[in-house]
Amino acid sequence: MATVSENLKIEIRPIPNRNGIKGFSENLEYFSQAHIIAPFVNPVSMKYETGLSKEDVDHLVESNFPYDISDTYIKGKAHEFWESSNVKVELKNSPMFLFPGKNLLDFIKYKYLLANSYIYKSEEEMLSGIKPEATHYIYDEAEAVGIKAGKLEKKNDLVTKVGKLNLKRKRDIILIILNENTENKNEDYLTVRFEDIFNSKEQALQLEQLLSKSTEDVNIEAEIKHAIQKNVLKRTKQGIFFYETNLGFTEEDVKATLLDSKNQELYLNLKTKI
Repeated sequence: MATVSENLKIEIRPIPNRNGIKGFSENLEYFSQAHIIAPFVNPVSMKYETGLSKEDVDHLVESNFPYDISDTYIKGKAHEFWESSNVKVELKNSPMFLFPGKNLLDFIKYKYLLANSYIYKSEEEMLSGIKPEATHYIYDEAEAVGIKAGKLEKKNDLVTKVGKLNLKRKRDIILIILNENTENKNEDYLTVRFEDIFNSKEQALQLEQLLSKSTEDVNIEAEIKHAIQKNVLKRTKQGIFFYETNLGFTEEDVKATLLDSKNQELYLNLKTKI
């Protein structure tokens, strides 16, 4: 075909672990039951959202496609093609395949699926979570390998950077991310806990951010965590207190207060308690 490779094979997969996708719509009915989609009518333009470009339409006409593929919607009149069973796609809780380079109907389905809110165009788009109602995504093996390779490269980079840290810095980072005091744990234990962090998307991102911070920043964040654990700093509905002094509502507030030059005596006093 003119607009896609003749050997193109499209695999449409249900989204794995939809609760792990950013923006997932929890109110959407679980999609183990198949649902059928077709081009919808845009209420503004009053045209069918076919996803077909002018080039695509020209190609279909030149290929003697036997149906009317005009995108004009006429109220009260069902379109002979866009509202027919021929163009509908049944999305199931299992992979399905289209061959748009060899089959004109598959070509049309592929094009409008790319424009549909229930389908992510790629795994990368799926991970962005921009379509909360989506139930499926278009799988591309080369893209999937690239994403995995990128994740592995990023993990290896974090492993290298953590390997260069001294023992105190490692303990401080684990305390900040996992809220776990590892003062009495050996280095093998720390290695295992860092592996847990590497394998968590959110925690790995937090680790990346901490590695870019100054030693002073990491030290004070760890000291705040430690002080809260030892009840030197006390959380209340009114804020986080050091004795009678309110240091702020969040740990970031406390950090800003302690780093203020006019509060150095207060900071030194806090450090003696932990």
